[in-house]
Amino acid sequence: MIYNTNEAQREYFYSMLTEEERKLLKYIPTVSGLLDFASEQYSELPAISDGKITYSYKELAERVAVRRGYLKSLGLNYGDRVAVFAPNTTDSMELYLAIVTGGFVSVMLPTQLDTVTLSALCKKFRISALFYDRSFEETACCAFEKAYPTDYIQAEPTPSPEITAETVCSICLTGGTTGSPKGAVLSHGAIMRGAFNGCFISGGVLYQKQIAILPLSHIFGLVKGFLSSVYTGGLIFECRDVKQAFGLIPILQPTTLVLVPGMAEIIVNLTKLKGKAYSQSLKTMIIGAAPVPPKLMKAIDTLGIKVLAGYGLTEGANLTAGNKEVMKNPDSMGMIYPEQQYKVVNGELRIKGDNLMNGYWDDDEATKQAFDEDGWLRTGDLVKFDENGYIYITGRIKNLIILSNGENVSPEELEEIFYKSDIVKDCLVSEAELNGKQVIGIEFLPEASAVKDMDETELYNSFRHLVNETNKNLPSYKQIAKINIRKEDFKRTNSMKISRKQD
Repeated sequence: MIYNTNEAQREYFYSMLTEEERKLLKYIPTVSGLLDFASEQYSELPAISDGKITYSYKELAERVAVRRGYLKSLGLNYGDRVAVFAPNTTDSMELYLAIVTGGFVSVMLPTQLDTVTLSALCKKFRISALFYDRSFEETACCAFEKAYPTDYIQAEPTPSPEITAETVCSICLTGGTTGSPKGAVLSHGAIMRGAFNGCFISGGVLYQKQIAILPLSHIFGLVKGFLSSVYTGGLIFECRDVKQAFGLIPILQPTTLVLVPGMAEIIVNLTKLKGKAYSQSLKTMIIGAAPVPPKLMKAIDTLGIKVLAGYGLTEGANLTAGNKEVMKNPDSMGMIYPEQQYKVVNGELRIKGDNLMNGYWDDDEATKQAFDEDGWLRTGDLVKFDENGYIYITGRIKNLIILSNGENVSPEELEEIFYKSDIVKDCLVSEAELNGKQVIGIEFLPEASAVKDMDETELYNSFRHLVNETNKNLPSYKQIAKINIRKEDFKRTNSMKISRKQD
């Protein structure tokens, strides 16, 4: 059955906004339109800052126009791909806006790339110009001939060309940053639908202060962390180094942060260590890109900070569902955002809407596999809905463990059970072997504060007891047969998710 987001779901989100916010915030189909709106509506308000120099929205628009002039002076053609290899500085944020409002296509690249991988990605996406932060000059200039520093801005200001919702805006990496990641091709309309969805925050969404902790190469950082801030007249501070950013929280006093769960946990622990003054300015944490353990939500709520969680994917411009009441429904991703259609086929969520990618860059086969015969995006996520329309993610199709008896086991579904235990910091369920037979195994990373007084025997017995008690409530084919307790953290992705490929 096909579902359209209904009035109850629309009101679920629009009820978060005040009357003033509902009148002001409308869907804008292009990033150039967003910049025009922000420079007019928020003209003299602070927009971006490096902590020393702050530019207003009017100044931001003027600086972006100058950067567009510089891009034009390089002889670039409409639709050319322009890459940025830099941390979240005021320069890289301005460059992103200049690229996409200039009719070019942005490719924001992770700063962890080495010369060989950077060169390969520039070739893959047929990059016409690469902009680099001077701290990465050697890597960038060795990787690509047409490389330019991000801090050069001298040029004549140039207006935006005609841009529509269908104009290609960005190619966003998905599927990892090593080897050959895919590039999701997203239009202005798709990117802006995601940015507009990011405006639905209760308790006041206008004029918030943020630190741009998540990189712009991450769809969550680009859409929710940056563009939604511009949409709502926020002030966003640059972030050259994630580790240093945590030390800047009591200095810059952000009111909102966009984070992955691992980052949120660091803030909770630092608040416990340094006292409430450390995070006293924070009103809201928007957490995504990975499941948020309920105990982490509770810890944040205890600090008096509102927690908002959601669900999305790069191919859908980041924001597909949002949960405004995580303390009431901690296991749910909330409701599907307005202006989308959705259906469930064999347990998999499929979606349609103006937020979807055009396809994967230069990869017809992967694009064909991403959509079904009727044009629905296959999310790859296994879901269920309750009677009120709340969505629950139960696993990923690609992670399913196929047992010899034909049964399918979702590792995420089992992990969610164990995350509720106080002694579990992180865990990973996978296929294992025991006495020559295929079984379900689990690795635990203990919660240090909960097990600090246990010796190795007590530690093992505690986890063995936890598994035994859990197994009593599971069908035989889902029961955990093998456990391992880690002394070191799991190998993680760049967004701090646990990698399912451990050494």
